[in-house]
Amino acid sequence: MSEFVLTPMSKVELSVFFDDNALRVIEFFLKKSIVSQPEKLPNQGDLPIQIPKEHIEQWIVQALGVRPIGAGSYPIDVISKDWGADVKMLSCKLDKFGNLTNADSGETSLAQKFGDGNFGDGNTLDGLFAQGRRELIWSKWQDILISKYNKVEEVHNVNNIYYFFILRAGTMFHLCGMKLDLTKLDRTSVNENRSTNDSIWINKFLENEYGHIKIYKAKKRLELRLKPKKWVENNMVISFDTNFKQISCNIREKITNNELNDYIDDILVPILKE
Repeated sequence: MSEFVLTPMSKVELSVFFDDNALRVIEFFLKKSIVSQPEKLPNQGDLPIQIPKEHIEQWIVQALGVRPIGAGSYPIDVISKDWGADVKMLSCKLDKFGNLTNADSGETSLAQKFGDGNFGDGNTLDGLFAQGRRELIWSKWQDILISKYNKVEEVHNVNNIYYFFILRAGTMFHLCGMKLDLTKLDRTSVNENRSTNDSIWINKFLENEYGHIKIYKAKKRLELRLKPKKWVENNMVISFDTNFKQISCNIREKITNNELNDYIDDILVPILKE
């Protein structure tokens, strides 16, 4: 049994949720997203692939046959009969050859202290940071996490909470997941060696080789970063290779020459039919 608050799901565990049909759904939406990327002009450099978070959430809704529930800062994005999940996309850093580096992924927020950071007991986040009261800050943040997910359990009778991630690594996309267990919060602690006047690192929230969390003073939020290379090396992901090659085309020129429909039929439609 895991001793961490967040436990990575194995590929087998992930496949319980994402069967062959679910993966085909994601592949379909990936193709649609690729087609929707704006063409670059001839001789223009490549553009990064961009997919809105709301679209990723809808991929999961369609793939798993679950109900969308996320709205704004709601704790989860999708819900099933006895479980709910937060859906996120994280960017990955690549070397000049297009391979994953050992760098952390982009960040995502797990919880935020909105407004001026006032905890309602005379303490503010800035004030506690100024006093160096890191353990109290972490205690306050644990309360925020517990309150956040208790609401889901009470309102929807959901006992199991998961995180599903799409890791964007150039033309490759990796699906992975983690299970949340807030009963393990009492095993966590502040990492005093890594913490600073502006951020607090937390031990035992997630196994170090897979990622880490820390509290940011300026952003007033608890952020998570993963280590994508380790997830891939340990076969903890389901990968999708889009083989995406950016299309060079002057769309204005195509319209001027009445060639746009031919372009759509010859270039874009075949991509979706592959």
